[in-house]
Amino acid sequence: MMRILNKTPIGSGRRLRLAVSFLLLGAAMQVGAASLTVGDKAPNFEVTTLAGETFKLSDYKGKKPVYLKFWATWCSYCKVEMPHLQSIYNKYGDDVEVLAVNVGINDSVANIQQFFNRGGFNLPTVIDRQGDLTSRYGIVGTPHHVLIDKEGEIAYRTFLATDTLDEMVEEWAEEKQILNRRPWKR
Repeated sequence: MMRILNKTPIGSGRRLRLAVSFLLLGAAMQVGAASLTVGDKAPNFEVTTLAGETFKLSDYKGKKPVYLKFWATWCSYCKVEMPHLQSIYNKYGDDVEVLAVNVGINDSVANIQQFFNRGGFNLPTVIDRQGDLTSRYGIVGTPHHVLIDKEGEIAYRTFLATDTLDEMVEEWAEEKQILNRRPWKR
């Protein structure tokens, strides 16, 4: 018995903890929240960003659509997509509120800051340490994108960034820009 334990690979405990974390996250989310679908009212929430700012979803109702991206620093797809999210934030951030939601599993503020510093990212970000927000939105994997229209309803959900997601964000930004234009003075 002792001999088997000595031959166990060093990283296997970490992998086991990670696998168990994923299983528990998936189970908790399956039980904790029915999957929200397009047209459902988005659950309200209030969080504090890593920059210390308060983000309250209800503050944007009737004013501005919201784009939530659930992610993690250890998620390879999330890393690949982060420049895309930064680009959307840079281009449409005045018209569409963007919030990066780190799911908080096997992650830390230090990991997030290091990842952002290396990539030059400056997105409003929260870490969902208890998994409350992740659970309320029925997120079972990362990355996951949720678009909430200005009426506070889920408008689109997707696992990976898609052309449809980009088109909706662009359309919302254009609508807001048209509404903000002043009539020509004669």
